[in-house]
Amino acid sequence: METALIGTLSALTGSAIGALAPVLSNVILQRSTTRREFLTRSVASRESLYSEFINQASHLYVSSLTRDIEDFENLLQVHALVGRMRLTSSSEVVKEAEALMRKITANFSKKNMTLNEIQKLSLSAGKSPIEPFSLACRIELNTIVQTMHLPRYKLDHA
Repeated sequence: METALIGTLSALTGSAIGALAPVLSNVILQRSTTRREFLTRSVASRESLYSEFINQASHLYVSSLTRDIEDFENLLQVHALVGRMRLTSSSEVVKEAEALMRKITANFSKKNMTLNEIQKLSLSAGKSPIEPFSLACRIELNTIVQTMHLPRYKLDHA
């Protein structure tokens, strides 16, 4: 009788495992697909945010070299973009965006430059003031794609 019971239990267990395997496989597959879709949307959203920041900050940077601040609206819009970055971006991206904003703000308090002075500055600088930010963005986006994980923003406890 025991052998019949063992045989029956083995058959039921095998059937249960066989029935659960496709269900578990589908759950794992669906979870993986959902995660991939989330990361794809996250990368696209970050690319859009970073592009908007680069565009607006570039215009504001040139404006900070050639004019006194007349309208705070553009400066506030770019600061708002940095605030949005704090919600989702890595610490390195936020650090570089804040550094660029400090440069722009400092430039507004300096003497306005002529076109010749801007040309000399551009030729002697070697790299664009936007470059450190762009590089940090590229590293972050490549890391997300390669690791399939979102970076975390580290809060400074000061």
